[in-house]
Amino acid sequence: MVGDRKTSLTIMLLVALLVLGGVATWKLMARPQLGPYGAIAMSDSSLTYGGAWGYPDPLAAYKRSLSECNKAAGSNDCVVKVTLKDNCGALAISVAHNASFLVQGRDQVTATATAMEQCHATGASDCTIHENICSSNS
Repeated sequence: MVGDRKTSLTIMLLVALLVLGGVATWKLMARPQLGPYGAIAMSDSSLTYGGAWGYPDPLAAYKRSLSECNKAAGSNDCVVKVTLKDNCGALAISVAHNASFLVQGRDQVTATATAMEQCHATGASDCTIHENICSSNS
């Protein structure tokens, strides 16, 4: 009787593990894969910007960043300033100096630090990060 109970519990445990393993595998397979491309576009006249990340091809990321920027700016004067492939980009802005600093880095921390360093190097004290994106899992 004790052996039967132990066998039943072992079988139930194995079935539960198989079910959980199957669900986990299904969830991982169903997860969309991010592409390696991204871009940041900006309007120099209004300092408006738009970003795109996780795209499977560079042209799609380029077009999306332009679209997002032009929509936010309410005009068509945006230009892609940074294109990304398996890396990160950051945008620092100084409104007082009407200046923007778009940079690339291997990760978000590096990109952000570089953008802030460049902005502060101009003597600006109002530098802020407005965009910080990675093209994929950088």
